[in-house]
Amino acid sequence: MDIYAYQRPLGRIADDEKLRNRFIELYDAKTHQQIVQFCRDYARHLHNVAGFPYPYHEDIADADAGMRRWLAGEANYHEARNCSFRIGRLAKETTDPVTVRFLRTMAQITASPHVKYHGLWATDFAVTFINTQKPGDMAAVRAEREHQITLLSAL
Repeated sequence: MDIYAYQRPLGRIADDEKLRNRFIELYDAKTHQQIVQFCRDYARHLHNVAGFPYPYHEDIADADAGMRRWLAGEANYHEARNCSFRIGRLAKETTDPVTVRFLRTMAQITASPHVKYHGLWATDFAVTFINTQKPGDMAAVRAEREHQITLLSAL
């Protein structure tokens, strides 16, 4: 599997490839720990974009705690990954397409202690969330990619 072309499960997404590639350049230079920290910060940002209070659901709060413990070396990845599975099940039970995309993004974010690539995939999922929330709004997609780049660059 080409991790950088991981859009198959998402279907076609309207994206800014130049900004996505810039994000990938930054991503490649970061450690697994930095990506998990990015994901924790990015989850809070996406809650604001969605208009949801943080945390949207107790499983997201549990996942954030698991990610924090993983970063501190106090836990293995299983805690956050298991929360990710629960968030994925919550998405299956949800009917609003925007909320489903938000939850799918959160599931990828919270799986980041398991595998660094979940942090990369989460950013693609986030773009599908923006595509669903604001159909056809490429300015919103570009703004989201720029925010991802800014947030990751700060680490």
